[in-house]
Amino acid sequence: MKSLIKNTIAIITFSLVTTSIAFAEGMSAKTTVEALNNTWNKAFNNADASSLANLYAENAVLSPGNGKVLTGRAEIQNLFKSFFEAGLKNHKLEIVTVDGDDKTLYQVAKWSASGPEKDGVTATYSGITTSVFKKNANGKWIARTHIWNAGN
Repeated sequence: MKSLIKNTIAIITFSLVTTSIAFAEGMSAKTTVEALNNTWNKAFNNADASSLANLYAENAVLSPGNGKVLTGRAEIQNLFKSFFEAGLKNHKLEIVTVDGDDKTLYQVAKWSASGPEKDGVTATYSGITTSVFKKNANGKWIARTHIWNAGN
C-alpha cells in the first residue's frame, strides 16, 4: 500500500511539474511573440519598410494572400513600401494561438489595418496571418515565413 501511495504521489508530482513547465514555456512563447508583434506593428505604423524588412530572415518567404510568393528582404521591403504608398496604416495583430520552443515560434493571429478607398472613405481591412519565427545566429528572433489572407 505504501508503494502504491508513493507511486501515486510521484506521478502527481511529475504531472504538476511538467504541466507547470509547459505552461511557463507557453507564456514565454506568447510574451516573446507579443513583443515581436509590437515591434512589427510599430515599424508598419511608422511606414518604415526598411525596418520592417529587417525583421525577416535574409531568405524569408512571404505570401501576401494573392497567390504570389516573395522571397528575401528586398522583395518584402518593396511590398511594404507599396502598402505605405497606398496609404495603409493602423496595423494591429491579435494573437489567436502561439506555440514553439527556444529555437522556433509560430503564431496564428487576426490582423487589421486601415487605408483609403477610391472615394476617399477610410476602409478597414482584416484577415488571418500565420508567422514562423526562428532564432538567428545572434539569438535574435526573425520571421522565416509569413502568410496572410484578407477576409473582411
